[in-house]
Amino acid sequence: MKHILILGGYGFLGTNIMHYVDEHLHGKYRFIVFDKFAKHMGGVELACVEKTYAGDFTDTALIESIFKENQIDLVIHSLSTTVPVDSANARYDVETNLLPTMDVLALMVKYGVKDIVYISSGGAVYGTRDNKAHEESDAVYPISSYGVVKVATEKYMMQYGQLYGLRPLIVRLSNPYGAYHYSMKQGVINIAMTKALRNETLQIWGDGNDKKDYIYVEDFVDILFKLLDKGVSNQVINIGSGTLLSVNEIANAVRALVPTFRTAHEPNQQFDASHFELNTSKLRSLIGDYKFTSFKEGLNKTYLWTIVYYNKK
Repeated sequence: MKHILILGGYGFLGTNIMHYVDEHLHGKYRFIVFDKFAKHMGGVELACVEKTYAGDFTDTALIESIFKENQIDLVIHSLSTTVPVDSANARYDVETNLLPTMDVLALMVKYGVKDIVYISSGGAVYGTRDNKAHEESDAVYPISSYGVVKVATEKYMMQYGQLYGLRPLIVRLSNPYGAYHYSMKQGVINIAMTKALRNETLQIWGDGNDKKDYIYVEDFVDILFKLLDKGVSNQVINIGSGTLLSVNEIANAVRALVPTFRTAHEPNQQFDASHFELNTSKLRSLIGDYKFTSFKEGLNKTYLWTIVYYNKK
């Protein structure tokens, strides 16, 4: 059995990763969770959680105590203190994301932990320089501090691989959606569904016609464990479904489920990539053909989860 330290374990991606293990890989992995919350904010019970450490990511002594007190085989880094829309304070972004991550890398070297998965961001990393399907080897032009920090973190991880033998797996993820999503700052599909069920208006930046890649979160997690099972490391890999949707198309699909759903257009913002498409040839070469969840099916599952969650509140 492998022990995984998951940073940001009670967030959207972390919860889905651990839920997947409970459902499909029970007994193969156990998790040590680090999060700012001592318990899951949605009350989700996860059998694979062995221990939880709650606190501030900048608390190096606390993070080191996790490495001292536990046998860790793998680190999954899914934690961020910022999102593109609120990462204007670059110093805060660096101090609360980049520097603590570098401390984690140093602790991995100190305690002999070799493997780390870093969940980066396709859209924030590549930026808006053109409307091509971006390959991992493309130059990057992030337009937010969030994206700049993601790029810097990737580079430091690869450097630690060269200098100290760490084995990073960096995944540049498209836009995930699905269950266990609680944020109202990032994730337009979940935000739209929540606002529809609350009878609130969704603000759409610009004309809403630019398209981005969206992936159902269970597909992402399934792909992640396929990569881990194959021992893929020292790689940067795009993960996306190839399903390109505009916010207008998303809004219309949500409105088909919740007819009272309202939207309003606002002037465009410059913190987020306008068009976002990933070339996933490298991913397909590693895992073969993959049958992604259709947007219709994924949206219906998201709709049902959102109803259940908000009825419990």
